[in-house]
Amino acid sequence: MRCVPTTVLILIALTLLPSCGGEGEASGEGGVTQEAVLDGLNNPACVTFSPGGKLTVCTAGPGKENGNGRVVVWSDGKTEDYVTGMATEYWKPGKDGEPDRFKLGPVGAVWVNDSLLAVSNGGLKDSKDNVLLFNGPGAASTGKASNGLDPTSEDSKDLGEGNLVGFSTAPGSDTVYVCGQGADAKSWLLQLDPSTAKLTTLASADDNGIATNSPMMSLPWGDDAVLVLYSGAGGKDDGLLVKWNVKTAKPVQQWTLPGLFDPMGMDRIPGSDDLVVVDNNWDLKSVKSGRVARVGLTADGGAAEISMIDADLKGPVSCAFGPDGRLYVATLGPAFDEGKGSVVAISGIK
Repeated sequence: MRCVPTTVLILIALTLLPSCGGEGEASGEGGVTQEAVLDGLNNPACVTFSPGGKLTVCTAGPGKENGNGRVVVWSDGKTEDYVTGMATEYWKPGKDGEPDRFKLGPVGAVWVNDSLLAVSNGGLKDSKDNVLLFNGPGAASTGKASNGLDPTSEDSKDLGEGNLVGFSTAPGSDTVYVCGQGADAKSWLLQLDPSTAKLTTLASADDNGIATNSPMMSLPWGDDAVLVLYSGAGGKDDGLLVKWNVKTAKPVQQWTLPGLFDPMGMDRIPGSDDLVVVDNNWDLKSVKSGRVARVGLTADGGAAEISMIDADLKGPVSCAFGPDGRLYVATLGPAFDEGKGSVVAISGIK
């Protein structure tokens, strides 16, 4: 399985350090500014907001110990643990004296409502990874667990779904959409019923002639439709957006993303039909400068309209617009696995 270093990884400092208001701001073209609101993160992932406006961040915990993955919430300049004790693993275990790399744990989350949080239990093995549901703060052991998903193809590299990412839910609906990171031979959009904690397959890119793999983010898009972001092969601008009809499990439209090499996160610009997509620009050995792009979806599909937003970010992996209208981006920082990541808020995107 090509489990992309998907977004999510480690909070090396147990204390998140909120920036002082107004300090550390950098200006960009067109009036765009950015500010680090959380520092000292080790490979942060999945930024999302509760309906009440609490910034929620998934991490995989400090050090080499297992069972220290966590979800934290940040509000009014204060950070608190919401879920602790989640399983962790390394995406690339060290061999022949090489260090372990890319610690994984809870790699995605979404609030179903203001009291129910769905979290990816991504530190297990493929087919064992599942979703945990929480009605309040607590340890991982207190969450209600979904099933895992076994292999869905004959490919010997297909070990089942793992490192579940890209959670979303439509307004007025309890269904949670999830991107499955299984074998490249079978890329899945999954769905979860929170009332039963049942996780099932929904739409397969491969079954519909879509060769681009690695679904990274889902986003409800109009009635009965979900937009899915596929990152494709590392280092190539073969990323793809696919609009799926969730009733027929068939693709409705597709858009290529020219100039974006490893898109990993997206969100809809408030009051607009355009998206913001963050491009990690992934490199296996170091963190490179990423991109933030405004993406317009052309009416007939084909190549999306791409314009770059002037933001200075190292390894952006996930993004979400906050209730204040700013775009919050989780970044790996200048180096992964070293507690140098942050959540950056970008102002001025309209």
